[in-house]
Amino acid sequence: MTVIHFENRTDPATTPIHNEFIDKYLPKADGNFVKVYIFLYRCYYHQKPSLSTKDISEKLGLLESDVIKAFQYWAEQGLIHFKQNDDMITIGFQIPSDKEIKEDSPKNSVHKKVHIYHETRPNYSPEELSIYMKNPEISHLFKIAERYLGRMLNHNDLQILYSLYDWLRLPVDVIELLLEHCISNNHRSIRYIEKVAITWAEEGINTLEKAKLRIKIFNEDFREIMKTFGLNRDPAPVEIEYMNKWINELHAPMEIILEACKRTITQIQEPKFSYAHTIIDSWNKNGVKSLEDIKKLDAAYLQKKNLQNNSSNTNDYYSKPSKFVNFKQREWDFEELERLEREYLQKELSKEDDCSEIKKNFF
Repeated sequence: MTVIHFENRTDPATTPIHNEFIDKYLPKADGNFVKVYIFLYRCYYHQKPSLSTKDISEKLGLLESDVIKAFQYWAEQGLIHFKQNDDMITIGFQIPSDKEIKEDSPKNSVHKKVHIYHETRPNYSPEELSIYMKNPEISHLFKIAERYLGRMLNHNDLQILYSLYDWLRLPVDVIELLLEHCISNNHRSIRYIEKVAITWAEEGINTLEKAKLRIKIFNEDFREIMKTFGLNRDPAPVEIEYMNKWINELHAPMEIILEACKRTITQIQEPKFSYAHTIIDSWNKNGVKSLEDIKKLDAAYLQKKNLQNNSSNTNDYYSKPSKFVNFKQREWDFEELERLEREYLQKELSKEDDCSEIKKNFF
């Protein structure tokens, strides 16, 4: 259930509806959508403390999902606009005009806001679902789901399946393909199917062609990457995020992605997606588009490394001592040598004096 809160309200005796709305928008709009718009604008214009989509649906005798559709319709018509802020959506009412309505125009925009607090997917009562099942497309979808799941659908199953169509706005043929994809990969949990559907909706996969391409990438490319990493299991969400980035953002060819995976295993001996991403990102920045480009990049790297090694070896050659001086050389103290030399000379002179004295006495 979605809760609506009104701010900056006034409390006049009447609820003014612009003539342009009556003349231009009312005639071509669905009657239920008109009821929702007028009732919502009345609550907005008067002092209504709080409001939920369930309150509106019960007051107007409508389905809650139809109330939400009415919001979406008037947003598409430009009479209200949405701004997302965390779990809150701010709706601004626009004054109808013959000219193109601009969201930021102070003349056309009313600054009073409606705050809608989103929770989860809408809840559908059994009565609502029984009405929706009168739609041949929805009835067919439920039958297809029972066949794929191999069991009767309970109320929770019906709610989730219908929400994929009503809440996520996925076409019925896309939902059928999604069911086939999940079941073929041994995922029969309705919660898992819902998670995959939410991912598809977030990625804008809303046509049969986009869905088939997404399945091809998952079944072929993702499996090939996992196999190269030596992983025989479904990829984890963070691994899917990396693979989506390589394929959809960096647009790396599969041969380059697989080469990065092989080098990751060779260099660190484990299937680490973050390490492989570093390699792929580096190649992308260097303009690598093929295995031939990788060979050229490797060759340039080796050449640079060899030049650095040769330069280092040359410097080492001249800095190393030769074999002729490859021993510890003496460290000379020349002052000490001079002192020793003087002592030696004094001794020699002293000897000569003694000899001369002896000869003189002898003769």
